Amino acid sequence: MSLNDWERAGWLTAHKSSPEEIRDLLDASRRDSADSAADSLSADWKMNIACNAALLAATAALAAAGFRATRDQHHYRVIQSLRETIGAEVALVSAFDSFRKKRNVTGYVRAGTVSDADALAMRDMATRLREEVARWLRKTHPELLK
Repeated sequence: MSLNDWERAGWLTAHKSSPEEIRDLLDASRRDSADSAADSLSADWKMNIACNAALLAATAALAAAGFRATRDQHHYRVIQSLRETIGAEVALVSAFDSFRKKRNVTGYVRAGTVSDADALAMRDMATRLREEVARWLRKTHPELLK
Protein backbone atom coordinates (compact mmCIF):
# COMPACT_ATOMS: atom_id res chain seq x y z
CA MET A 1 0.00 0.00 0.00
CA SER A 2 1.20 3.49 -0.80
CA LEU A 3 1.05 6.44 1.58
CA ASN A 4 -1.88 7.75 -0.45
CA ASP A 5 -3.67 4.45 0.21
CA TRP A 6 -2.92 4.88 3.91
CA GLU A 7 -4.45 8.35 3.76
CA ARG A 8 -7.59 6.96 2.12
CA ALA A 9 -7.76 4.34 4.90
CA GLY A 10 -7.61 7.13 7.50
CA TRP A 11 -4.20 6.13 8.88
CA LEU A 12 -2.52 9.34 7.66
CA THR A 13 -3.61 12.89 7.01
CA ALA A 14 -2.19 15.27 4.43
CA HIS A 15 0.40 17.64 5.82
CA LYS A 16 2.47 20.49 4.40
CA SER A 17 5.86 20.60 6.06
CA SER A 18 8.33 23.44 6.32
CA PRO A 19 12.11 23.73 6.64
CA GLU A 20 11.61 24.83 10.26
CA GLU A 21 9.54 21.75 11.13
CA ILE A 22 12.08 19.39 9.56
CA ARG A 23 14.97 21.18 11.29
CA ASP A 24 13.19 21.04 14.65
CA LEU A 25 12.39 17.32 14.30
CA LEU A 26 15.95 16.41 13.31
CA ASP A 27 17.42 18.63 16.04
CA ALA A 28 15.17 16.98 18.64
CA SER A 29 16.18 13.57 17.30
CA ARG A 30 19.86 14.50 17.66
CA ARG A 31 19.26 15.81 21.19
CA ASP A 32 17.40 12.67 22.27
CA SER A 33 20.13 10.42 20.86
CA ALA A 34 22.70 12.32 22.91
CA ASP A 35 20.50 12.26 26.03
CA SER A 36 20.02 8.50 25.71
CA ALA A 37 23.75 8.04 26.37
CA ALA A 38 23.56 9.50 29.90
CA ASP A 39 25.23 7.15 32.36
CA SER A 40 22.81 8.09 35.14
CA LEU A 41 19.79 6.60 33.33
CA SER A 42 18.47 3.06 33.50
CA ALA A 43 18.61 0.93 30.37
CA ASP A 44 14.80 1.24 30.14
CA TRP A 45 14.97 5.03 29.94
CA LYS A 46 17.97 5.04 27.63
CA MET A 47 16.07 2.86 25.16
CA ASN A 48 12.88 4.89 25.57
CA ILE A 49 14.71 8.13 24.74
CA ALA A 50 16.61 6.52 21.84
CA CYS A 51 13.35 5.14 20.46
CA ASN A 52 11.90 8.64 20.61
CA ALA A 53 14.94 9.93 18.70
CA ALA A 54 14.27 7.42 15.93
CA LEU A 55 10.54 8.22 15.90
CA LEU A 56 11.35 11.93 15.47
CA ALA A 57 13.57 11.17 12.47
CA ALA A 58 10.89 8.94 10.93
CA THR A 59 8.28 11.64 11.59
CA ALA A 60 10.48 14.13 9.70
CA ALA A 61 10.54 11.80 6.69
CA LEU A 62 6.78 11.31 6.80
CA ALA A 63 6.18 15.07 7.11
CA ALA A 64 8.51 15.76 4.18
CA ALA A 65 6.54 13.22 2.15
CA GLY A 66 3.39 15.25 2.84
CA PHE A 67 1.74 13.28 5.61
CA ARG A 68 1.17 13.02 9.34
CA ALA A 69 0.13 9.85 11.19
CA THR A 70 -3.28 9.82 12.85
CA ARG A 71 -3.65 8.92 16.52
CA ASP A 72 -4.64 5.30 15.90
CA GLN A 73 -1.43 3.26 16.12
CA HIS A 74 0.59 6.43 15.60
CA HIS A 75 4.07 5.04 16.35
CA TYR A 76 3.41 1.85 14.40
CA ARG A 77 2.36 3.86 11.32
CA VAL A 78 5.35 6.22 11.56
CA ILE A 79 7.72 3.24 11.71
CA GLN A 80 6.03 1.34 8.90
CA SER A 81 6.01 4.46 6.69
CA LEU A 82 9.81 4.31 6.47
CA ARG A 83 9.52 1.71 3.70
CA GLU A 84 7.54 4.19 1.61
CA THR A 85 9.42 7.37 2.53
CA ILE A 86 13.13 6.62 2.62
CA GLY A 87 12.89 3.12 1.14
CA ALA A 88 14.04 1.48 4.37
CA GLU A 89 14.80 -2.22 4.30
CA VAL A 90 12.31 -4.63 5.86
CA ALA A 91 14.94 -5.67 8.44
CA LEU A 92 15.33 -2.09 9.72
CA VAL A 93 11.59 -1.55 9.99
CA SER A 94 11.11 -4.92 11.73
CA ALA A 95 13.91 -4.25 14.22
CA PHE A 96 12.57 -0.77 14.95
CA ASP A 97 9.08 -2.16 15.50
CA SER A 98 10.48 -4.82 17.85
CA PHE A 99 12.07 -2.06 19.93
CA ARG A 100 8.74 -0.19 19.91
CA LYS A 101 7.02 -3.26 21.34
CA LYS A 102 9.73 -3.73 23.96
CA ARG A 103 9.41 -0.05 24.87
CA ASN A 104 5.67 -0.53 25.39
CA VAL A 105 6.24 -3.53 27.66
CA THR A 106 8.79 -1.75 29.81
CA GLY A 107 6.67 1.42 29.95
CA TYR A 108 3.28 -0.12 30.63
CA VAL A 109 3.65 -3.72 31.79
CA ARG A 110 6.97 -4.56 33.42
CA ALA A 111 10.00 -2.36 33.99
CA GLY A 112 13.53 -3.69 33.89
CA THR A 113 13.23 -5.83 30.77
CA VAL A 114 15.65 -3.76 28.67
CA SER A 115 19.37 -4.55 28.67
CA ASP A 116 22.20 -2.08 28.20
CA ALA A 117 22.84 -3.79 24.84
CA ASP A 118 19.21 -3.13 23.80
CA ALA A 119 19.53 0.54 24.73
CA LEU A 120 22.79 0.89 22.82
CA ALA A 121 21.38 -0.91 19.77
CA MET A 122 18.35 1.42 19.76
CA ARG A 123 20.59 4.49 20.05
CA ASP A 124 22.75 3.24 17.17
CA MET A 125 19.62 2.62 15.09
CA ALA A 126 18.31 6.11 15.85
CA THR A 127 21.59 7.67 14.73
CA ARG A 128 21.73 5.63 11.52
CA LEU A 129 18.08 6.34 10.77
CA ARG A 130 18.52 10.09 11.26
CA GLU A 131 21.49 10.00 8.88
CA GLU A 132 19.47 8.04 6.30
CA VAL A 133 16.56 10.48 6.60
CA ALA A 134 18.95 13.42 6.12
CA ARG A 135 20.45 11.80 3.00
CA TRP A 136 16.97 11.13 1.64
CA LEU A 137 15.91 14.71 2.35
CA ARG A 138 18.99 16.10 0.56
CA LYS A 139 18.16 13.94 -2.45
CA THR A 140 14.37 14.26 -2.63
CA HIS A 141 13.38 17.39 -0.68
CA PRO A 142 16.37 19.76 -0.56
CA GLU A 143 13.97 22.72 -0.25
CA LEU A 144 13.14 21.48 3.28
CA LEU A 145 16.77 21.69 4.40
CA LYS A 146 17.21 25.47 4.12
